[in-house]
Amino acid sequence: MIFIELFVPRGTLDGDRRRRLAEALGDVTRLARGEDMQDGLRQAVGSLLQVVVHEPEVWVVDQGVAADGAPRYVVRAHVPGPWRKAVAGAVVEYVTEAVAEVEDDPRRPYREPVVQVQVVGVAEGSLGVLGRAVDSAAIVDLMNEPRREDYEQGRALLDPVCGVYVVLDESAVTLERDGVLHGFCCAGCRDAFIEEEEKAAARA
Repeated sequence: MIFIELFVPRGTLDGDRRRRLAEALGDVTRLARGEDMQDGLRQAVGSLLQVVVHEPEVWVVDQGVAADGAPRYVVRAHVPGPWRKAVAGAVVEYVTEAVAEVEDDPRRPYREPVVQVQVVGVAEGSLGVLGRAVDSAAIVDLMNEPRREDYEQGRALLDPVCGVYVVLDESAVTLERDGVLHGFCCAGCRDAFIEEEEKAAARA
């Protein structure tokens, strides 16, 4: 579950730009930094990604109300605590890119501190869905549910990095090591797996 809140002073974005920015922030492919993701997994993650836009009437910057021509953006992304460190960099990058696309001057967010991104880790057991508190493992279970039968029938593998089921089709990211086939939700998880194996070998 990733919940993204966009705060922007009232009236600084017209309806079209506000909608485009919200849709860009809710784009799972952008969040994954363009990495290939199986359709089923993309849909599962997308169903748990929500974006809300707030337009406060009063917005104070440097002890004064923000100037009409100087919109500021604060984006707060709430993610399960154990995911925060892993996703923070990608969230900051894709949020800044999305804002740059709706700004009249697309370089402004890289020149001036007008975009502030906060990636907030939600404590384990502090998220709720289906009438119960859930932790990050339970969220992964929700994402896996549509592919559980594939896993049980041997048509999917468990990603050893993030724990999601990866259906073995032409789009699957896989790696064979010591005669064992591993499946990954994306190239990033595969690379993290290889890096961890190399660190473990160096320590041995």
